[in-house]
Amino acid sequence: MWKKWILESIGIVFFATGIALLINFYRPNSLSLLPPSTSPLNEGYPNNSISFSTFQEKLKKPGTIILDARSPEEFQQGHIPGAKNLPYYEFSDKAPSVLQGIAFDQEIITYCEGLECSNAEDLAFLLKENGYTKVKVFEGGWEEWTAHQMPIKKGKNND
Repeated sequence: MWKKWILESIGIVFFATGIALLINFYRPNSLSLLPPSTSPLNEGYPNNSISFSTFQEKLKKPGTIILDARSPEEFQQGHIPGAKNLPYYEFSDKAPSVLQGIAFDQEIITYCEGLECSNAEDLAFLLKENGYTKVKVFEGGWEEWTAHQMPIKKGKNND
């Protein structure tokens, strides 16, 4: 008797679950079955990367902060004018001085060597985790900047 009742209950649960999943699949505003991404880089920003032309426009806006995620040696050999050097792997040591006076809601754009380099995304992630809300990544980075023969600055001091 109990065995039959348990089997019927399990059958009903599986049947109801199947119907619910099927209905959810065909709903125009279906519920997500997977948890949302927990990456702070993606919160409120479906696309964190910006193109070269968008980057140029952002440079014209006062208050936009440019952070070079490359090594100090690479930064010294040449960087985008106005950029500050903050290698992602030195974030905990250098962030307090480099980010001093930068508001959490100020626009920040990170870049590194180019499309094959993930340092800019790593730095953007760390910035988002530390409360900065308007962080973008110029994915073309230094390679695209120099390919367009844009002005460069050499030296080790942050602008």
